[in-house]
Amino acid sequence: MEGDPLAEREGYDEEDAMTDLPDSIAIAGAWGYIGRKFLDVALRQRIRTFVYDPGPMPADIDPDALTRLNDESEFYRLPVDMFHLAAHPDQRRTGQQMLLERARFEPLAILNEKPMASPESPEDCDQLVAGARDSGVCMLYDFPELYDPLTERIIEHLSSYRDVQITGISMCRSKDREAPENPRNYKRMVPIQYQESVHCLAYVLFVLARIRGSLDEVFDEGVGIRAESEPYSPPNPEIYPYVVDGKCSYQLTLGSLAIQGLTNFKAGAEFTKRRVLCGRGDGQPFRIEVEYLEGQKQLKINGADQRVDPCANSYESVLRTFTRWRRHVGRDELMSGIYPNPAFARITYQLSSALWRAGRARSAVQLADVDQLLKFDAGFRESLRIGR
Repeated sequence: MEGDPLAEREGYDEEDAMTDLPDSIAIAGAWGYIGRKFLDVALRQRIRTFVYDPGPMPADIDPDALTRLNDESEFYRLPVDMFHLAAHPDQRRTGQQMLLERARFEPLAILNEKPMASPESPEDCDQLVAGARDSGVCMLYDFPELYDPLTERIIEHLSSYRDVQITGISMCRSKDREAPENPRNYKRMVPIQYQESVHCLAYVLFVLARIRGSLDEVFDEGVGIRAESEPYSPPNPEIYPYVVDGKCSYQLTLGSLAIQGLTNFKAGAEFTKRRVLCGRGDGQPFRIEVEYLEGQKQLKINGADQRVDPCANSYESVLRTFTRWRRHVGRDELMSGIYPNPAFARITYQLSSALWRAGRARSAVQLADVDQLLKFDAGFRESLRIGR
């Protein structure tokens, strides 16, 4: 398995590669956009699939291909390999509580969606971190690019240098989320900083922490954030309790590292999940260009095409990588190391909050270290209360 470090581990063989999917999965919110992505993978791969979603079943799904449960409590008592919580944070609160309580007595695996909490309820983040810590759960968050083999290949390349300095990163994640003819655009979203920029922030943290050795080292010299944002114009504004941002351009500084970002859901936006990393390895310049958008996936290192499958399924990669991590890394390391665990997701949530505040106030946010970041209060609820 080219680009997969687990393939080099002792005891990993072709049989592992053929069976690195869960035997069974229970998806809460399976009819939603992300839930449906994982549902399609599960059905295509003939994974035993259980669903909890009060909404009407889509007409193109074979009801005999899955087991649908109408009782929420019964759903969260299922003996399955993995739960996927695909609903919005305010809708998944009950399921999280039930599973965390259950995990105090038996091992459970949960793939959770972002954002970690709704923008109005930042206190939920600390409660989730504590709940996961006090149970035997293996809970990881769904930042697909962190599970993608492309990312592991990039980290492998950077780790091949004895001395590596990343001097610049640019990121663009965008698509037209305002077009009224697209049914997906009628799904309610939260401000784009929490909804989509968080993926880019998670990517930066993951790659830098893997190269530098810890998340704390990423913030050793503090973080500065400048941003500008524009409101989203949904095709169904009546379902939004307040105006949310639909575009955000930003600049992050982590010491001498400059990061440029653009997240754009406005009309006419290009469809891309592009990353560019520049720096020097062993004294020589390098440039890594990667596109994560399905159908257009590509990896270039110093201009050389690295020959990847442009249509590789990102959601299947999440399930495969999660399964392999559980098998070869283990729960304790997954929940404490550099992986998309609750502690990691909490930091991405706080960075999203700081990014939202920087765009809202149109002034810089400066944080000295990770401890100050974790204490940061964006004032989201207060901003809504005063109608700003």
